Amino acid sequence: MLEKHGDAKQFMVRFNPKSQREVCADTKMCIMGDYPTLAEVRTAYGRNIPSAWLVPQLYDLSEYCGCKDKLTVNTLEDLADIISTEFYYLKISEVMLFLRQFKAGRYGRFYGSVDPLIIMQSMREFVKERAVVIDTAEQEKAAQKREEWQKQDITLQEWIEMKTIIAMYNPNYVVTGDDYARLQKLYRCFHVNPQQRRK
Repeated sequence: MLEKHGDAKQFMVRFNPKSQREVCADTKMCIMGDYPTLAEVRTAYGRNIPSAWLVPQLYDLSEYCGCKDKLTVNTLEDLADIISTEFYYLKISEVMLFLRQFKAGRYGRFYGSVDPLIIMQSMREFVKERAVVIDTAEQEKAAQKREEWQKQDITLQEWIEMKTIIAMYNPNYVVTGDDYARLQKLYRCFHVNPQQRRK
């Protein structure tokens, strides 16, 4: 964290509310990208930093909504503390994405005053949507892995020959699933394609 994002002050400046547009340019990357969670921010910078980071983010939302009655300082601090505790597993990019989508009207609107309960309910809805995105991405990753596995697949005869070769040098060795892809490449390089072996 410190090497990547600097100290707490540098972190707060880098991920200020104005950076929402840049961070949230790619919705999928906000959720699947390499951003720290609120819990990781707390571990790296101290207990109060996640809440301190959330306060200007929530203030920005409060001002954006144009309601007559804004969030008070005490409400802002309480809401920031609750979010950092309840949603500690969210990445800062995900929090920023939620706030930006809230601004876009995705989760309804306030009537007359900024209501912290509506924000919390909307965050829970966002978390459900986030779970769908993560699940879809994991399914796509698994499908891609299966496709790559099939491309590298070898015949039963090749598999038997490969195991025989290994057994000749180490009779106690057991071929595991983790070794399979690596052994396929070795087999193709050193047994199927002798030209590559000479290089």
